[in-house]
Amino acid sequence: MIFAVRLRLVAVGWLMTVPAFAAAPLVRAAPSGDATAVASRIIKHNFPSCGVISGATRQSDGSIHATCDGTDYLVFTVFNEKEGKLLELAMSCAAARRLVNVGC
Repeated sequence: MIFAVRLRLVAVGWLMTVPAFAAAPLVRAAPSGDATAVASRIIKHNFPSCGVISGATRQSDGSIHATCDGTDYLVFTVFNEKEGKLLELAMSCAAARRLVNVGC
């Protein structure tokens, strides 16, 4: 659980340090597969207290909008060029709008 929280904070911190993030195509589609299964895996990894995933739908850009316990989430990937890794992330829709100017 500490790892998941640390990963989430590191990923958000990394996103916030990228200049002009909103203009750059860094937010990418969620991994392929059933939207509910993909959203469940990623949201529960980033937010272990999440109970039941509902209403998961894949958006036209490939990201997934899903709800868990009444909170709306955006599920997507980001390529960390420095580390050469693709990060699978989930953010609440409110945080996505506020931090990276991406809506659900």
